[in-house]
Amino acid sequence: MKKRFISLGICALMVFFLFSVAVEAAPGKLVLRLGHQLPAKHSIHLSCEKFAELVKSKTDGNVEVKIFPSASLGSERENAEALKTGTLDMAVIAVEFYPAYVEESSLLVLPYIYNSYEHAYNVLQGDVGKAISSLIEEKTSIKVLTYLVQPFRQMYTVDKELHTADDLKGIKMRVPESPIYVDTFRQLGSVPTPVPFGEVYTALETGVVQGVENAPETIYTASLHEVTKVMNITNHLEGPTTISISRKAFEKLPEEFKKALLEAADEVAEFQLNATVSKDQYYRDKCAEKLKVVNSDVASFKAKIDYTLFSCMKSEKAKELFKKISE
Repeated sequence: MKKRFISLGICALMVFFLFSVAVEAAPGKLVLRLGHQLPAKHSIHLSCEKFAELVKSKTDGNVEVKIFPSASLGSERENAEALKTGTLDMAVIAVEFYPAYVEESSLLVLPYIYNSYEHAYNVLQGDVGKAISSLIEEKTSIKVLTYLVQPFRQMYTVDKELHTADDLKGIKMRVPESPIYVDTFRQLGSVPTPVPFGEVYTALETGVVQGVENAPETIYTASLHEVTKVMNITNHLEGPTTISISRKAFEKLPEEFKKALLEAADEVAEFQLNATVSKDQYYRDKCAEKLKVVNSDVASFKAKIDYTLFSCMKSEKAKELFKKISE
């Protein structure tokens, strides 16, 4: 029994050190832990590495950002909760996870609202993105350091080809655990089925879902092309993500370190934009080597979307921001 208590004590200490906020690595030096869901070969991980490199340089080596890929610090939803409570320093949190706390953030993930990658970048880095960031920090104690543009998402099916939106009717589509995705795919006529990203491969393999939507790079690097047969080009949504930090961790930093993190975040946003543009076609081609490609009738999908039905459009503030996105 005594050995058991000792073992539990060691485990508790390990958890404490893993999730401690802004742990000091040495006198005057800080370690910030950053978790994300994607494999180390994904461009998001490369952007995190770039961010860490910039932070180290801008702080003369006094701040180290230690990166934990592949959900090693928990699921994305768990990471968001940990940022709220301050038990995790930093994480890559996709915008679609924020509507659970701040409904207006759904505006940044609505289907077919961005007409190009540059348009998405300008919206996210401009007044609309800043306004949403302020609401998120106010309501969650999570500070969005920057938004990262992601590739336009496509639909991947186990066997059915989606030539028009009507072909999607009744198909169980895996979506992120986010209301905006559920609402979008319900409008499109499918049966939206939230599944944590780490469980998607098995869900497709066992028939729990019959399709998945995501960016080609994410599909390919997660090997989801092994359990689907068709890539349907729908460009239905651009789902930006964020590098976010617990306000508790941020406020503990000296002013010069705060400035360094913000500057590094701005530079990484542009770095990720370039990576997104350059890699999107590359991974579409890689998927096309393994899957049948269907150029879906995008107009038929757009025709099913009614923006007034999204709950985020109820407030006057949301309507004002939506209008700015469309300008």
